[in-house]
Amino acid sequence: MKRRAAFTIVECICALLITSLVVLGIGALMTSVRQANRSDLNEAVDWYMFLQELESPRHRFELRHVYRSSLILYGQVAARSYELKGSTCFYLTGGHDGGYLPLIDNLKAYDCDFKQLDEQRVLIEVERKNGQHLAGIVKFYPPQTD
Repeated sequence: MKRRAAFTIVECICALLITSLVVLGIGALMTSVRQANRSDLNEAVDWYMFLQELESPRHRFELRHVYRSSLILYGQVAARSYELKGSTCFYLTGGHDGGYLPLIDNLKAYDCDFKQLDEQRVLIEVERKNGQHLAGIVKFYPPQTD
């Protein structure tokens, strides 16, 4: 008597179980890759928006003084002084008038550096908590002449 080659129900269930585990594993991997790529993109966008905001015509920031870890700026539109400081985030303070505006976060604590290149341009270098090194040159508006 010849035996026909056929799968038993137990073998079919085992094959379906293994296939579903592989598909679930691939799905979880794809989700984590998408989220990792999205957070990297968000951090890059944050950095370029930060640089663009410093050069924005809405504020017309004028460079007054450069320190190693802060900038003194003058907003020509608001006609007031500001200080840009860095710690675990960059934030803009309103000088003697008060106020506080966080601009960018997830920075390595106190690892920011400002270098004046000429009268209007400053090189800003920082390191993120994930080890990513960021650098950008900001060109501020020239001083207004009355």
